[in-house]
Amino acid sequence: MQKSKTLNDSGLPARSMAGLSAFGGARGNQGFTIIELLIAVALGLVIMAGLFRTFKVQHDSYLVQDQVSAMQQNLRAAMHFIIRDLQMAGYRTNFDRTNKQLDWNDLDGDSLPDNNTEPGRPLLFAVNNASAAGIKANTDVIVIVKAGSEGRLLIAGEGASGGVITLSTRDLDGDGTVDLNNTGKKFGVLVKDDLSFADLFQVDTPSGSINPPLGLTENYTTGDSVYRTDLIIYRVTDDAARPCLVRKNLGDDNGYQVIAENIDNLQFRYLLNDNTWVNDPTGNQTRVRAVEVLLVARTAYEQRGYRDTSSVPFGDYTIPAPNDAYRRKTLNSLVKTRNVGL
Repeated sequence: MQKSKTLNDSGLPARSMAGLSAFGGARGNQGFTIIELLIAVALGLVIMAGLFRTFKVQHDSYLVQDQVSAMQQNLRAAMHFIIRDLQMAGYRTNFDRTNKQLDWNDLDGDSLPDNNTEPGRPLLFAVNNASAAGIKANTDVIVIVKAGSEGRLLIAGEGASGGVITLSTRDLDGDGTVDLNNTGKKFGVLVKDDLSFADLFQVDTPSGSINPPLGLTENYTTGDSVYRTDLIIYRVTDDAARPCLVRKNLGDDNGYQVIAENIDNLQFRYLLNDNTWVNDPTGNQTRVRAVEVLLVARTAYEQRGYRDTSSVPFGDYTIPAPNDAYRRKTLNSLVKTRNVGL
């Protein structure tokens, strides 16, 4: 006898309808509501915002540390150059016992500070807290004088007397190039063989005998020495976006060379032989026994949310607070002037 099947309103067996409800029937096709989707999106945005903020903080910290590392390298490199030149200040030129009066502005051909004609023996010349075009305001300028590497003994027929210098060749180191001329390489020094005296001179002719405008006080002959002279200038440029420490050798026919970028300030002070400190050695060059150097470097870019409100004391002078968003570091060094005061 055949069993009867229970049918529902759709004409399907009741058991089949139960299966549809469980596996995708009308109730299973409803999905998420709009409110549920909005909540999910909002939670996702909150999580993404937190992740982005964490990434941004880490990224900014990396950039700052990278700039700080570069700033420290700039400071060390700049100080290395300055110390090296300061330790050689007065090498051979220290034996010149007469004061020379040199106008660095005329010699350099650019806008160095006003009133920079200084008398003194050829050792160290300085401008304290300069104020002129091309130089960052309230930074120091220094000129270091020393014998260059090109030099030799005078040979027969060479010498200096009566204010005239006679050289058979101006190639002082035998490399085939002229080491003295009346344009870029116009400074030299004559030194007695017993180191009793020296004369800084300036070349006034392209060839032949030299009638140095600085004058001569001694006679020189075979066995004495002649050297090209270095006159090295350090200063900070006034480029607000990227101030640089630059170096120029007036005695070697080269222009200003960038030693370090983002150097914000350069300061010097000088220890004299009576243990007093001065900011400008004018008239006391031979009494200088040490030079303290202060370099201030800054990061290449400003840091959001940071403000530098710190001033920097240096002797009796204080560098005012910059009140900007650059990070800064300072580096000090005390350099003994080994060739000054001999």
